[in-house]
Amino acid sequence: MILFFDRNIGTGIPKALQLLRMRDSEIQYHQAFFSMATEDDRRLERVGEWGWIVIGQDYKFHLLPNELYSIKQHSVGAFYLAGAELPAWETMRIFARAYDKIIDAVERTSLPFVFWIDRNGRLTQLSLP
Repeated sequence: MILFFDRNIGTGIPKALQLLRMRDSEIQYHQAFFSMATEDDRRLERVGEWGWIVIGQDYKFHLLPNELYSIKQHSVGAFYLAGAELPAWETMRIFARAYDKIIDAVERTSLPFVFWIDRNGRLTQLSLP
């Protein structure tokens, strides 16, 4: 499974995770495939076509019409990490706490889906309107 880190997370965390060669997943990130100007709905479309799972901090994708359409139409799985205002180290800790639950959720949940990950690494599935 490929976990795709969205542009709002930056490159530090995904590059560090790539060095760790994590079990059960490969890590990719926005800046390696898209320009910073790529529209969210367009990027979600491509990532969905590739079958990748989005990890981001933009908590409103599923509420915006174009982005919601791309999530549904292209069967995107997405996780929103809490802590957009936190330092990268804290964001990394949130991801690490949630990692096994992310893998489990991907394996058990039909696409499309969106989950919220709180600061303690707990997952809550959000409804798609």
